[in-house]
Amino acid sequence: MSKPEPITQKKLLLAEGRDAELFLVWAGRYFCSERDFQVMDFGGIKELTNFLKLLTNDESYDNVETIVVARDAETDAKAATSSIQHSMTQANMPVPQKPFEYTQNSSVKTAFMIFPGPEHREGRLEDLCLLTVEDDPLLECVDDYLECAKAKNEPLPRIHKSKLHCFLAGKKDYAGLPIGLASREHAWDFDHPTLKPFKRIIQEM
Repeated sequence: MSKPEPITQKKLLLAEGRDAELFLVWAGRYFCSERDFQVMDFGGIKELTNFLKLLTNDESYDNVETIVVARDAETDAKAATSSIQHSMTQANMPVPQKPFEYTQNSSVKTAFMIFPGPEHREGRLEDLCLLTVEDDPLLECVDDYLECAKAKNEPLPRIHKSKLHCFLAGKKDYAGLPIGLASREHAWDFDHPTLKPFKRIIQEM
């Protein structure tokens, strides 16, 4: 069970897993000159409710002003939205009506973000990262490789991960890096339009 780390900032950004945590750390540093927010890994989807309950019962929680939750849409963005809203309700937090908008009560304001963004019905952080490099000619080679692998009867059950790591493997500076470390090395274009909704929410924390 994932437990919150000590609260050190008034603004908290809660991420689904280590990769998302590090992605948001480096994206946030790129978007904001002041590093006045804290990124935490809440673990898996099923752990969010308990994580939020533990967080709101922390002795330092009264100092918190903003909480933003970020998770994958997976195969259904609407279901992901409902899941986050349920977890926030169970933790007695103000619940936004939809992703990428803030709501608040007298003590805290909250929002949640769904990867890969508000225009997508499904997808994951990997999809968002690849969207930021959509004009890179290497992606044609990646697609050719994956089609070849399929033709050789190689099962690719997590095609989003296969595509992302195949792309990174073709880059001299990023080969072998997980998403988080690739984010630190600026493998993704943080100025890409697809990141604007995420940038706005982070800057408005």
